[in-house]
Amino acid sequence: MTIFRDLTDSRELVDSFTRPASTLLPVSRLRDDPQGDDGLWASVAELGWLGIGLPEEAGGVNLTLLEEVLAAQTFGRHLLSTNFLASVLAAHAFARLGCNDLATGLISGVRRAALGWRVTGGPGLAAVDAGSCDYLVLLSPAGLDIYERPAIVIHDHVHWGWPVALAAAAAPAWSVSDPDLVARGQLLIAAMLAGIASEACDRGVEYAKVREQFGQPIGAFQAVKHHCANMAIAAHAARELVTFAALSVVEGTPDAPSLAPAALNLAIRAAGGNAGINIQVHGGMGFSDECDAHLFLKAARLLDAAAGGIDGVRRGMLRKA
Repeated sequence: MTIFRDLTDSRELVDSFTRPASTLLPVSRLRDDPQGDDGLWASVAELGWLGIGLPEEAGGVNLTLLEEVLAAQTFGRHLLSTNFLASVLAAHAFARLGCNDLATGLISGVRRAALGWRVTGGPGLAAVDAGSCDYLVLLSPAGLDIYERPAIVIHDHVHWGWPVALAAAAAPAWSVSDPDLVARGQLLIAAMLAGIASEACDRGVEYAKVREQFGQPIGAFQAVKHHCANMAIAAHAARELVTFAALSVVEGTPDAPSLAPAALNLAIRAAGGNAGINIQVHGGMGFSDECDAHLFLKAARLLDAAAGGIDGVRRGMLRKA
């Protein structure tokens, strides 16, 4: 089924809603503060970003998945902590269970969730940005598993973006089997990945305009032009497919269940590929800790793991086909 809709109003609404991200979330903050977004979480909650798609009775803004996905693309550009994804998904799960007080706690920023995944070929779980979190959220093809902090060992003072191994209880405190929640989780992860792909592309292109070799900007060389063009195509494709998939879910089209994993698959490849090319365009400096380029690759790899890995996502696509 083909969907035709003018998304201008939705884009303008989300742009106005997320505009503070440009000043609140400079990517350079992640080099300056090893705790990542811990100190910014109250501001993130006050701006209403955690409740974009949640119902009003849970303290949310009551917009649709489309607006939630558009906002997540912006947050991906700024490398907002994956606590955003985990907290939003946990709040949706609690709202579905009728636990609006727990959902409100997450939306208001009083409580926070970390994003995790099961360790392949080993015991236990892994999590990222988990130092100050109350819950651990795992997305699976069947639904959402939520662990409470007393049941998991979370190391405090963990440097931003470094996954840590966790010892966990045998069973999560809540397990929510819901295909719609799985699709939402896949699309929110895909949206942040699409944002990473877009920002990595823009940064690579801008650097190619100003870095000179042999008396001219490196962007004048054909090989660099090809890299920049490939990044732009990948970023555009990821953004558009993620947006279309979200709109399909909102509209309830028959192909919506298969579009979510397809969008995630494309976004994983676009984010990882663009982040890597951006490092190459920056040359030797791109591999250094002083350059922000490596942060995008790191975030892309973490989101890939939290989504179950690209091989797992592709297996899910086959099941949906």
